Formats: sequence, C-alpha cells, structure tokens
Amino acid sequence: MGYTIHFTEVFPYLPLLLKGLLLSVAITVVSTLIGTLAGLFSALASLSHYLIARKTANTYVEIFRNTPLLVQMYLIYFGLGQFGVQINPIPAAIIAMTLNTGAYTTVIFQAGIQAVDVGQKEGGLVLGMTYPQTFRHVILPQAFRIIFPPLVNQAISLFLFSAVASTITVPELTHQAMFVDSVTWRTFEVFIVTTCLYFACTFLVSILSDLYERTRPAR
Repeated sequence: MGYTIHFTEVFPYLPLLLKGLLLSVAITVVSTLIGTLAGLFSALASLSHYLIARKTANTYVEIFRNTPLLVQMYLIYFGLGQFGVQINPIPAAIIAMTLNTGAYTTVIFQAGIQAVDVGQKEGGLVLGMTYPQTFRHVILPQAFRIIFPPLVNQAISLFLFSAVASTITVPELTHQAMFVDSVTWRTFEVFIVTTCLYFACTFLVSILSDLYERTRPAR
C-alpha cells in the first residue's frame, strides 16, 4: 500500500514550528555574538608575547574544535548536574554553543589579523597611535574585511548545529518537529517543512551576506 503525502495534517502545527525556529535563531544570535567576542580576545591571547596566555588560548581552541558540540553540551547540562551545578536547558545550550563557536572564531581572527600587512601596524605607530589604537582603527577593520565571509559561514553552521540542543530538551525547531511528528505520524511531511524552514533562514543570511560584500565601499 503506497504512502499518501498530506501536508494539511502538518500545517496546523506550523505556528509551533515557527516558535521553535525563533528560539533556534535567538540562541544562535546570542551564541554567535558572545562567541565572536570571545574568539577575538582568544585570538589576541594566542598571538600575544605572553606564554601563559598563548598556551591557555591554544588549549581552549584545541579542546573545543576537536570534540563534538553534542558532547560539550552534555557535559555542561548533564555532567555539571552531577556535581550539583544545575543549568537550565536554554542557558546550557547557549554556553556550549558559545564556547564551541568561540574556538572556531579564534582561528578565523588569527588568520585575519596575521593577513594584515605588518606595515599597517608600523604606520599607525609612526603616526603616534598606541598599539591598542592601531589595532582598533587600523588592523581590526582590515582584518574584518578578510574574515567577514568565514564568520558568516560559522554563524550559519552554528545555526544548523543548534539542532543538537533538542537532545537536552531545548524547544527549538528540531525538538518541536519531533513533537509534531509524534502527534501526527507524518515524518516525511514534518521534516520536509522543517528542512524548508532551516533552508529559508540560511539562504536569507547567505543572500544578505553576498549583498553586503558587493555593496560595501572599498577601503
């Protein structure tokens, strides 16, 4: 007996899926913003002349880049709970995603900063700027132009990886999709709609990113 596709049984649950999508976007935005800032400071530490700072930053990067996000999330949510540190699912997901993306953005910032010609730094210092001023006004803007596409790609990847938060009961899009599937028994239809929602968000970000790349003024 053939399977008959009925999207009409899924559409009543579309508001629930959209609610999950908004939560996925929210935790991704928060994690990306904080993780990018953490990545910047971690990159500065890894490029500094202080051995302890370099070793600490490099250890952080190696640990979080070479272990799965799901395992990191489990350690924060379930593992710390065994030591009496109870963290709610959404904050636990944000912490794990922030630490994970921070490690990746560290490497991105490292590459961008090192790609700026050393003469730019020397020029800023010759003009009387302090090193922090030179970094803020000369090096960082040029590095940002280089690393903008990788940062966008990292944000998109993090948004897609946010689906693993469903395993710790965060009611994001994938978690809501599994609930709708359990109610309707329309697995194909539910996850086709879910796929379309994920794709719509990532495609929109890609389009906006490309538009920004084409229209931003050259410096």
